[in-house]
Amino acid sequence: MEFAGFDTDKIATLAGDLQKASEGAGGLHRRTAALLTRADELLDGSTPVTTSSLLQPLVGDLMGGIFFGNYRCLPGTLVRELDGTQASMKRRNAQLTGVKALVDGGYHIDPSLYFDDETAPDQKKINAAMSDLAKLNGKDAGDTAGRSDLERIKGDLDGLTPAELDAFLDKVPAGDLAHFNTVAAHTGSSGIWPFDHDNGLPAGEYRDFTSSLLAKAGPTHWPKIEAAFPVQPGFDTTDAWLEGQNSQRGEGVPDMHYGMPTDPLFKNPGTVDASGVSQGQIADCWYMASLEATAQADPKFIADGIKQNPNGTVNVRIWDKSGKMHWVTVTPDIPMDGNDVPVSAYGTGESWPAYYEKAFALMYAGDKGGAPDGHEDDPLYDRTEQGDYGATEWDETDKAPPYVTGDKSKSIDGGFDGVKKAYQSSHPVIVATPSDADLKSKGLDPHWNDKYVTRHVFYVKGFDGDGNMILGNPWGPDRDITVTPQQYHDYFTAPQRLSVG
Repeated sequence: MEFAGFDTDKIATLAGDLQKASEGAGGLHRRTAALLTRADELLDGSTPVTTSSLLQPLVGDLMGGIFFGNYRCLPGTLVRELDGTQASMKRRNAQLTGVKALVDGGYHIDPSLYFDDETAPDQKKINAAMSDLAKLNGKDAGDTAGRSDLERIKGDLDGLTPAELDAFLDKVPAGDLAHFNTVAAHTGSSGIWPFDHDNGLPAGEYRDFTSSLLAKAGPTHWPKIEAAFPVQPGFDTTDAWLEGQNSQRGEGVPDMHYGMPTDPLFKNPGTVDASGVSQGQIADCWYMASLEATAQADPKFIADGIKQNPNGTVNVRIWDKSGKMHWVTVTPDIPMDGNDVPVSAYGTGESWPAYYEKAFALMYAGDKGGAPDGHEDDPLYDRTEQGDYGATEWDETDKAPPYVTGDKSKSIDGGFDGVKKAYQSSHPVIVATPSDADLKSKGLDPHWNDKYVTRHVFYVKGFDGDGNMILGNPWGPDRDITVTPQQYHDYFTAPQRLSVG
C-alpha cells in the first residue's frame, strides 16, 4: 500500500510544533493582556490603547485567562484550537501507520478507513476476536454454548475500531460468522435441560449489535456481513416479485435487484418533503401512509430520525414491537427493477423514504400473514414472514404507527368530524379503504378511477375551502383524492390518530 503525498515523520514533526505553539499561547495571552492593560491605565482613557478588534478584548482580561483558561480571543483561543489539531494529527498519523502495518501483513483494509480519527489498530484485539469466535465452533445453543460465550464475542467485536473490524472481517472464516449468527439467534430452549432458557442474544440487543458492525465496516466487507447476519432484507417474498407486478396498480416490476440510488438522502439537507413521496411497488401502504402522515405533521421528527454514517451506510431510528427505540443500520442499496428504477419507496429527488422502509422491513415483527384480494389462504402469498420486505405487505392499519412514532395509534370516533378534529389538533391521521367484498355488499361503486383501490391506506393532507377532506395517496401526489363527508362515510374506514414522539 502506498501513501502518496503523506510523510508520517514530517506530519509528526508538524504536530509537535503545533503542540509547542499551543503550550505557549496561554503565556503569550497573559503577557499581552497585562501589557495592554497597563498601557491603558497609563493613557488614562485619553487615547485608545489599541484599535484592533482582535486585541481590544485583552484589555483588562487578566483573571479569566489566568485562573479559568477562559480565552475569548487571540492569542488565547489558539490554546484549544492548536491542541485539538495536533492531537487529531497524532491520532490520524498513528492510525495511518498502524493500517499500513496491517496491510503490509496481508490484511485488506478498505481505503475509506485509512485516515479515520481513531486509536491506532491493535493486532492483539483482532487476534483475540478471531480466537474467541473460533472457540464457538462445535458448540450449539443452550447445551454447550451459553450467552456468556456470545457476550464475550460481541464485546470483542464491539471494541474493535473500524480498521480493526475490517482486518478481522478480511481473515475470519465466513462459516464462523454464520455459526455465531445461528447460535445468537436461537433464544428459545434447547429442550435438553429443564432450566435452559438463557440462550442466544435478545432480539433487540442482537439487532443493535449487527447494526454496529455494519456502521463501522468498510464497503468491501459489507457482503461478508450480509451473508452471515440478518442485515439485508430480501424481496423475493413480495407480491411484486411473485407476480412480476404490483397487484393493485398493475404495473410491471421486471428483474428486481439491489442497486444504488442516484439521489441524495435529502434534496434539501436536514429537511423532508412528505408531499413528494411515492410508495413504490411494495404493498406496504399501511406503513407508508403512517410515515408520510408523520413527516407532514412533524418533518423535523422524521429528518432527525435518519443519518448517514462515514462509511456510507444509513442509520434509521425505529421502535421495536416492545416500544424500545433502536438505530437500525442499512446499506445504501435499495430494490430496483431491470431499468434501475427504484421499486421501494422514494422521494422526489431524495432517497430517505427508501431507508425508512428498508429498516422497517428488518424490524417488523408483527407479520401474521396477509395477501391481496383473491390470494387469501394461498400459502405462497398468505404466510408469516419476518425480516424481509414481504413482511411489510398487507397488514392492519394500526400496526405500523408505533414503529414510526414510538407510540401506539388510537382509533378515531365521530366519523368525518372526528377525523377533522384529530387532524386540526396537529395529529397525523391515516384512514383505510374496505375490501372489495365490503363495497359490493353495500352496492357502492367509487368514481375516483385509479386513484381509489380497496384494501388501501391514505393519510389526511388537509381540508379544502368547501370542507372536503384531501387524502394523500402513498402512491404519489398525482393519486391524491378529495372526498365529501358522505363519500368518507361510504368509502373509508378504520381511521387512526398518531402521536409523534
